[in-house]
Amino acid sequence: MELVADLSTASVVLRGRDDAKRFSVLALPHQPGDDAGNGALGALAAALSLHDVGTVDPGGDVFVPADVVRRMAADAANAEGQLLDSEWEADFMSMLDGAAANGWIGDDGSIRAHVVWRD
Repeated sequence: MELVADLSTASVVLRGRDDAKRFSVLALPHQPGDDAGNGALGALAAALSLHDVGTVDPGGDVFVPADVVRRMAADAANAEGQLLDSEWEADFMSMLDGAAANGWIGDDGSIRAHVVWRD
């Protein structure tokens, strides 16, 4: 799964909701030199905040509450006339367990995700 944040429109969507083997944030569009120094992280933080889907930490990672991922996955499934099932929840819980084992869960239970910058 990945959260896709389009910084040109401040939209944020969940893509690949059935792929519980990975979790990241994809920030678009990448501009040469994007980093904390030129405001790209600020734009990402603003987009995430606008949709109440997560926060950017000072190191550049994003923390996304697990309930937000569940909500976004359910919304995406509903848009396709589907529902999330118990298998999805089991896969998601397995992902969370793996993330916890690797130290990728914050004190509040949010998932730590790295940011991939792409055009």
